[in-house]
Amino acid sequence: MSKIERIGKETLQRIHIHNPDQGGVLTETTGAMGSAKTAVNLAFTDYTINHYPKEKIFWSECYDSPLQIFKLKNKDKIRFFIKKDDNMDIVFRDRDKKLKIIDLNPTFFSNFDDLYRKAVSGHVNVVFFGDRKRWMEFVKYLRSVGEWVHVFIEEFSEIAPMFPSRKEWYHVRNFAKCLKDVRKCMINLHYNTQQKSDVHYECRNKVMIKIYLPGATRDRNCRVTQIAIDNLERDIKRGNQAYLVEAGIFGRVRFGDIYKPQPGFHIEAHVIKKEKPKEIKKPNV
Repeated sequence: MSKIERIGKETLQRIHIHNPDQGGVLTETTGAMGSAKTAVNLAFTDYTINHYPKEKIFWSECYDSPLQIFKLKNKDKIRFFIKKDDNMDIVFRDRDKKLKIIDLNPTFFSNFDDLYRKAVSGHVNVVFFGDRKRWMEFVKYLRSVGEWVHVFIEEFSEIAPMFPSRKEWYHVRNFAKCLKDVRKCMINLHYNTQQKSDVHYECRNKVMIKIYLPGATRDRNCRVTQIAIDNLERDIKRGNQAYLVEAGIFGRVRFGDIYKPQPGFHIEAHVIKKEKPKEIKKPNV
């Protein structure tokens, strides 16, 4: 094993091993489409299920596109949760059945306390708030639970975009301040995005470990060269290579678990706004 591979292995262990003195981790995975960004999240999730069955895992999916969680190896460990809302519904549609609505037997919750109480330890609790930006508030809430917890977010730029609207800017900036407490509050938060420029810079500044997959663009102060990233191996049988960078120290690993789309699981989540009943005007007498 070369030095760069040894450092990569040690960094991977740092991500997985619980050390109260070091606390949790905040990781960012970037890479081109099809470079296995979701596979990294899924590999970390499977590892957590197998090694920390008494801890709670929360997963954030995108709307209007096939749910990636169905690629998980521990398929019997998936649970769905939907926020009760008088103004909208969350429905699941199957692309293989012409977007027919199907029932995934979700659990409904009213607030964060209710969600955390109903979430199942050792399972992946896939949560739908109706608005993905609610994840900023939920991560803030998790700081107060007082136990190890794991959060996996797909396409983080939908939650903390580089250029938020004037209304969103305040929330994104406060969320960035909250992220500095992730480590101290025993939260392991892993997110992915196609390009680093898609995510708000104040959030990225709090990232502890950056994972560069093929097609990623290096940070300006990163000690890994762009040529090295461009030369990372892609292998559909053995998995893709990646650079893991923490505090200027970098190593290389290969994510060997292959997570292919599963036949029959092209299911999407859709937000449907409820129509308010029209008021019937009483005739003037």
